[in-house]
Amino acid sequence: MTAANVPIPDTPPTEGGEGSRFVGTQIYEGLTRLNTNQAEQFCTPVPGMAESWTLGDDQLTWTFKLRQGQQFHDGTPFNADAVKFGFDRVIDKNFAYFDPTLASANLQRVAGIGSYEAVDNSTFRIVTNRPYAFLLWDLQGMLLPSPTAVKTYGKDYVQHAAGTGPFRMTKYVDGQTMELEPNEGYWQGKPKLDKLVLLPMPEPAARLASLQAGDIDWAEVPPPDAVSQLKDAGFQAMTGPYPHAITYQLNFYKPPFNDVRVRQAINYAVDRDATLAVINGLGLPAHQYVPPGHPYNDPAWEGYSYDPVRARALLTEAGYPGGLKLRMAYPPGGSGNMWPGPMNERLKADLQNLGVDVELVPIEWNNIISGYRAGFQSPDWSGYDMIHISLGLSTPVSVRSFTTSGIPPQGCCNTPGYSNPTLDAAYAQSEHTFDVDQQNALLRQVTVGAMKDAFALVTVHDLNLRVLSKQVRNFVQPQAWTVDLYNVYMEKNA
Repeated sequence: MTAANVPIPDTPPTEGGEGSRFVGTQIYEGLTRLNTNQAEQFCTPVPGMAESWTLGDDQLTWTFKLRQGQQFHDGTPFNADAVKFGFDRVIDKNFAYFDPTLASANLQRVAGIGSYEAVDNSTFRIVTNRPYAFLLWDLQGMLLPSPTAVKTYGKDYVQHAAGTGPFRMTKYVDGQTMELEPNEGYWQGKPKLDKLVLLPMPEPAARLASLQAGDIDWAEVPPPDAVSQLKDAGFQAMTGPYPHAITYQLNFYKPPFNDVRVRQAINYAVDRDATLAVINGLGLPAHQYVPPGHPYNDPAWEGYSYDPVRARALLTEAGYPGGLKLRMAYPPGGSGNMWPGPMNERLKADLQNLGVDVELVPIEWNNIISGYRAGFQSPDWSGYDMIHISLGLSTPVSVRSFTTSGIPPQGCCNTPGYSNPTLDAAYAQSEHTFDVDQQNALLRQVTVGAMKDAFALVTVHDLNLRVLSKQVRNFVQPQAWTVDLYNVYMEKNA
């Protein structure tokens, strides 16, 4: 993994999307999950630990029928009381096992929930606080732990993490490794792999060397200039589009980025083709927040192209003809960030051509995530003008980050502190709209409107590079951050 550490196996795990990908959705499931066993379309919610559900005529009351006869990895029963325990743990501040850290991490996922109850052993009911069309998306990220394990082990729960997912944790050494083995009682049947070993390797060169030495069979994002060499050696280099971008969150709370002209200027100043050359073409130029073909991309708007003349004019108009200085936090590695060192040196050079001097400050990935959630109004982050972070719009709920309600600390994760009442209204309407085409039109309005205001700087959409040994079989590259390892197996004689 590109992660600097083994993801802490709680609900949710640490280490961003990589924690979700290799730990969260392997050890746990929510009431829903994403259909990551296919690559043809954007992933959407399907039944998980709830086998079916109904929505009442009031468009508020959701009733979930749970899978019966299921158990957590520790052998304790999965039922409606266990689901309620998982919800209480991140929602009810008076609950004995309430966890404020997990509550913060799940803030967006529970924002639409008004109340919930265990109706009977196999029925769980949620009443939303408004007609809310995105609940099923939220629930795929609401991972459910064993109540018995949480109660028994307390602060040491992560050493004994237990869910209902396809794999159970058998070993966890912080900073070193995690081992997972198949859950023989999994509702879809036993997975094909005998064991899955997770190793944090934040340095691309280390991942490459381990692949070449045969020490690992799977590497996230090896060095881009090594891909041809790896292919020639028989490795499988897998890429594919997914809703993801390298973004730079901009501090709206102070000059210079409280001026839209400056924000637009730096978007026009970036030579995205040159950035792609740095990463060996393993991406697409990001002219909008989402790539072409995404339901929130507007083909009628050309977005931001490389236009240094226009960039200089905007900067001069904003009162910075002599340029300016910026301070940027960035992660040396971490989930989805590709090759941030070389990419940010390229960005620094582009902005230097505009007279903008960028101080690059390396900060560990989990701290970057904390800054993203805290926002620039936080004293710990107010001294930065920009934060480099890899993000995607893989769910409708993620568009909430463009709204006033997403501004921390009340919401997540409108890091810049951006507010546009027109877009707020469009997003609110999308939450109440159960017709998917109408939803997408409203969410497109929000996403494109925010980027016309230069909510962020976006440079490239990566193609989710991962390299697998020739023994790995049956892996599907989904259009999502997470992956389905249920059907993956190793061909010993390949």
